[in-house]
Amino acid sequence: MNKNQDYIKFLPKQLINQIAAGEVIDRPASVVRELLENSIDANSNQIDIYIKNYGNSLIQVVDNGYGMSYNDAKNSFKQHTTSKIRTHQDILKITTKGFRGEALAAISAIGQLEIQTTNNNNFLGLEIIIENGIIQKENTISMLKGTRVSVKNIFYNTPARKKFLKSHSIEFNHIIYELYKIVIAHRNITYRFYHNDHILLCFKNNISLKERIEEIFYKKTYKLIPINIKNNNIFINGFISIPNLSKIKGHQFLFVNNRCINNIFLHKIIISAYKGIIKNFRSISYFIFIYTNPILINCNIHPSKKEVALEELHIISNLINNKMKQLLYHKYIINKEQKDKFEKSENCHSMYYKEKIFFTSLKKLSDTEKIIHLQNCIHNVDILDKYWINNINIMKQVSNYVLNYTINTFQINDKYVIFSWQNKYLIFVDQHKAHQNILFEFFSSKQKNNFISQTFLFPIQINLLKQEYISLSNIYHELMEIGFHLYFLNNSAYFYAIPYKIHQNMIINIFKKILTYSFQKGNKNNKNMIIKYISKFAAIQYGTLLNSYQMKSLIKDFFTCQNIIKSNYPIFFILKKNILQQTII
Repeated sequence: MNKNQDYIKFLPKQLINQIAAGEVIDRPASVVRELLENSIDANSNQIDIYIKNYGNSLIQVVDNGYGMSYNDAKNSFKQHTTSKIRTHQDILKITTKGFRGEALAAISAIGQLEIQTTNNNNFLGLEIIIENGIIQKENTISMLKGTRVSVKNIFYNTPARKKFLKSHSIEFNHIIYELYKIVIAHRNITYRFYHNDHILLCFKNNISLKERIEEIFYKKTYKLIPINIKNNNIFINGFISIPNLSKIKGHQFLFVNNRCINNIFLHKIIISAYKGIIKNFRSISYFIFIYTNPILINCNIHPSKKEVALEELHIISNLINNKMKQLLYHKYIINKEQKDKFEKSENCHSMYYKEKIFFTSLKKLSDTEKIIHLQNCIHNVDILDKYWINNINIMKQVSNYVLNYTINTFQINDKYVIFSWQNKYLIFVDQHKAHQNILFEFFSSKQKNNFISQTFLFPIQINLLKQEYISLSNIYHELMEIGFHLYFLNNSAYFYAIPYKIHQNMIINIFKKILTYSFQKGNKNNKNMIIKYISKFAAIQYGTLLNSYQMKSLIKDFFTCQNIIKSNYPIFFILKKNILQQTII
């Protein structure tokens, strides 16, 4: 090696683009994914996908979305040009499918790209043809509002990469899989999929998740169990399948804010929920959607955006695992053969047989399993009717009991506080709704000067948007009446005293939520609405672990309330202890 010779060289721009494109576009399915995501971001409600020769000759996506102007169309295929982010703050709260401005640039580096688009309704649009990132031709054309993107001869200029593509059938299956991920998540769009000019798939819009799953994978393939979880700023829903002994691989889809992702940790958590409850299963499927604040998600950690970083990953995994165990436990607690035998019987719907199955299985449980089963009791009212006590006329009796006797409490699923009453009954109290009731009655008190406020040496500052500032100003006097003391300065509110029932660490979060509602000055309902929202947002949330003192205080405060607010679901309910055949307290 010559010591005086320089060996490090700058790569040609075209080669740089091809290398970068390889991170985003590794097969025809990647092109389909990127084009579909662009169409969704364009607010389309109809998308047509045309494939020829398994994606090797042509991939074309046609939508009726916003379309692009002349200048936007000419800039769209350049590197890092995007309409979806403006500042570095935007990258922290991604709500679109795309955001890096790399899709069309990457595609144009490895295929012959043709864009036809218009953003108006005068039937006049632009057609541009790009090769190797350079415009080869542009024309004015007649077309309807929307965009048509055609990619021809993928990897024609990178034969080494084309050589490593799999068989036609495998690559085509990858395209179909990318389509499924989109149509499952975005069900407000009509999709038509063509191969070699023959329509293969058609998905209508405005369809439920269960209907879409059955539409794709056929009704007989799965027996689905719905899963729904709500915890603070996390909402999870979807379906899990009842596993079977089929050798056919299950279908597993995990979505975060409607973006289909891969997450090995969450996948293992989901699979582990089946273990220990169900044995010898081979095929399981799940379709789980996780929704949370975009600020808590980092979408920018994978070249193809197939992975995201979740700030509350462990909370989410625990919520999913616990809920799945409850659902599966409830489903499989009864011996399947015995259950089938009774279902075929003429008397399968009688209380006798239901009760026999229920309690026979219950005797075999450990104390821990019984606690899990208590949660499921709520959904077995048909079995438990005679173990359920009407709670309307016994509030005073329970109130006297909790005030005069020592109660032993425990918590289930960080949602219910449970205690024993008269050694005969179990009382379940919904911690969030009970605390909401306590706060509502506290703030609704008609006695003047009843509110004892806690004052701060340093006021709590809340920065306000213009609309929030106006809304908070409109309810200033109502807030003073219920114990909130504040002043305004430079588009901020400063709280220097708040009711003692409210923790100071919650003030910013409470009022940011309350001010999403617009208050009009002088409205007679302002005070009632404020009390309703403060009670709701300041109440103990589900998922909050309570210590013994907190649980006992909650029980005593709740059962000394004069009134119980109306709710679609009971704030508390009472079961006879013999539901468990033996005491567990």
